[in-house]
Amino acid sequence: MNPKTTRSGLVTEVIQYIAGAIILLFGFIMICGAIASEQTKLTVTKDLVLFLLLGVLPVLLGGWLLFVARKNTKLRRVDALENLVLQIASRHGGNLTATELAMYSKLSIMQANEVLERFTKQNVAYVKISDNGTYVYQFEGIVSQQDKDQAESLNSLIYKE
Repeated sequence: MNPKTTRSGLVTEVIQYIAGAIILLFGFIMICGAIASEQTKLTVTKDLVLFLLLGVLPVLLGGWLLFVARKNTKLRRVDALENLVLQIASRHGGNLTATELAMYSKLSIMQANEVLERFTKQNVAYVKISDNGTYVYQFEGIVSQQDKDQAESLNSLIYKE
């Protein structure tokens, strides 16, 4: 699991959103104030440096913080969705259809198809076709308890003990 998807990662994400919004707003207010001010002439070096330090730099920093927070939010949602799909697949013995995924989650059938296709592209699942033409996604590594109990050790397979 990605460390940014833990509870502390969520707190960091919220702090980034708040700090980014405040800093962006501060920079925007400073830029508007500098532009609206009749006394400020942006040709003077001192005024230009203050404009950049107190206006442009905070806008850039605030925008960057908001971008990073948004990226972390997306990452957290993708990780949570992957986890949910794997749990549902596990309950179904490692075999899952898009309709079943849509039924047991809040995804539409189209979204379920897209998610399952992503798993095939990552080589986590492969597609089988049932007798009626339905795509069945078989997840690698999800096996029944019976298969786990019957698994042989590599040592005995290699050395035929």
